[in-house]
Amino acid sequence: MPKGKSTNDLRRRLGNKKSRDNFLIVVEGQETEYNYFNALKHDLKLSTTDIRIVSASGGDTLKIIDKTCSLVQENKLETEKGNQLAFDRVFCVFDDDNKIEKFKQALLKGQENNFICITSIPCFEFWFLIHYLYTTAPFANYKELCPKLEAEMRKAGILKTKESYDKSDVKLYYKLKPKLENALNNSAELQKNHPNEDGCTNPSTKVHILIQELIKQKEFK
Repeated sequence: MPKGKSTNDLRRRLGNKKSRDNFLIVVEGQETEYNYFNALKHDLKLSTTDIRIVSASGGDTLKIIDKTCSLVQENKLETEKGNQLAFDRVFCVFDDDNKIEKFKQALLKGQENNFICITSIPCFEFWFLIHYLYTTAPFANYKELCPKLEAEMRKAGILKTKESYDKSDVKLYYKLKPKLENALNNSAELQKNHPNEDGCTNPSTKVHILIQELIKQKEFK
């Protein structure tokens, strides 16, 4: 019976220098979040990093955590066989979807499993909005935030006068990229002046944490 390749063999392929971490990223959305992080991964040329982006649909944040647990367990079994590298860090990307109790349960279960929960309230699009402005004004939901985002995108020339925001736009990351540094700065300022200790602050986003980690990986050749 042929033996599987050891994890040492896999590591040696990357050379003796510091290798990039092996990330698992599980996203809630089938389009917006997946397209955004997939584009970011390719833009940073992280092809040698095993960043797996999995779409876990359903709108139930607990399902996101459960799906992640399954993927981590599968990875553990494959690692023991020498077929895969173990995940160094695991990220779960989701928003509250106006289901605050399940949201809190998901946060707790994620922490218990050492997952890094990348949350946005009220929705992932808040991350897009702070590319253009800094605000601590709460939003009831996506429908309330979207017109504000569309207005800023029209000012920036990303949307035409009567054009609407498209959640499935695969080029959205590149359209927003010129303002990425602004978004990172606004996130840092928001975290400083508008604490999000329990992960439930409205508005809030932790997307910058994941992006900064991915940017760090680019330093490893």
